[in-house]
Amino acid sequence: MSQKLKVNLEARKNRVRRRLIGALNESLGALGLLAVAVVISALFIYLYGALLSAPALEVREISVRGVKELTEKDILQLANIQPRCNLLAVNTDAVARRIAANPWVKNIYVGRELPGRLVLDVRERKPIALVKQTGNFYLMDAGGFIFKKLSRTDDVDLAILTGVNIQNKPSPLLAEALKLLETLSADSYASLGTISEIHVDEVFGLSVLTDRGLHLKLGRDNFTGKVRQLDVVLADLEKRGMKDGRLFVDLADISKVTVQRKDVPGKAQEQKKGPQYRI
Repeated sequence: MSQKLKVNLEARKNRVRRRLIGALNESLGALGLLAVAVVISALFIYLYGALLSAPALEVREISVRGVKELTEKDILQLANIQPRCNLLAVNTDAVARRIAANPWVKNIYVGRELPGRLVLDVRERKPIALVKQTGNFYLMDAGGFIFKKLSRTDDVDLAILTGVNIQNKPSPLLAEALKLLETLSADSYASLGTISEIHVDEVFGLSVLTDRGLHLKLGRDNFTGKVRQLDVVLADLEKRGMKDGRLFVDLADISKVTVQRKDVPGKAQEQKKGPQYRI
């Protein structure tokens, strides 16, 4: 065998040897890292298990906040948290889902306060009106969302929205009716009385009834401006001695306000009797 061939064979052996040594070192390094990861994981599991069984982290107090229509007892029953469970072991997402199943609950936050307090912060829906449909009344919030059927346990005194189909998507006119209802609930409009009904008609607009005998026809736009104009109308009626009694006020056309006395329900408008005037 020539000297050159021997040198080539030796060089190949050295290359193979270096590759084997390199692969072995890499394997040992990987095994070392894996062993370290296993040890660290086992340590974390041990520490987590120790925390889960630590008496200091038992749930000693459950703080329920934000309830008005619901009670603290209602929320605790919905939460269904086992007594003396570990604070870290509580599945906050599951607790939130159980509480959110109640129609009064709009939002719920479940949090932990170390060492042993669980916080249930509830945001309830605020009903603004009743909607009647197929013989039943339903509660509606300011966003036009119908969240439950009225029951005997619901202690509410709300205006009724008529002309609304709960099966349909809320219309812009319905949104305006809800805004108007909030506006008229302010103290500055106390002279109108309590709003008993708002009728929504997609063709003719909004009509409002109050417990002081006012029937307001507002049309389809500029509702707040028309209600402000009503102060001028009522002041003029008071001068004429016509403010008392049941009144139908047509504000659909703000430039031509019409007032009609309705002392006899259902007949005054039909027979068009009684004093009428335009401003």
